[in-house]
Amino acid sequence: CSEEPSKGSEAKAKKSRSSRSSRAGLLFPVSRVDRQLRRGHFAERLGARAPVYLAAVLQCVTHKTMDEAAKISKEKKQQRISPLHLKMAVQKSSVLKKLMRGSMRRQHSKAGSQSQRLASRSRKKTTKST
Repeated sequence: CSEEPSKGSEAKAKKSRSSRSSRAGLLFPVSRVDRQLRRGHFAERLGARAPVYLAAVLQCVTHKTMDEAAKISKEKKQQRISPLHLKMAVQKSSVLKKLMRGSMRRQHSKAGSQSQRLASRSRKKTTKST
């Protein structure tokens, strides 16, 4: 026997670990999606490719929504994407509108339109003066 280790064992030792996300070329965490699918008990059995596919779909939907919201914020000459821009991006796309139906909550914060805020202010002033 030779004193040098065989080439096969060297290859195994040099092989670095990589995440399922990096192997799939995704930014979204495949392992976290897998864990949530298993914890959710959506099915008795779960294929190995299911969380990879779902992570890819989530990444794609997020990318398209953020891209559209960025366009809207640039049109309004703002540098930051606000919740209003995201809401408008979802409303613009018919597919996203169907997907998000029922999950978009009404908020009474900066996301509301300026005309609604002005109308509510004027009503308050008229009630105080009478």
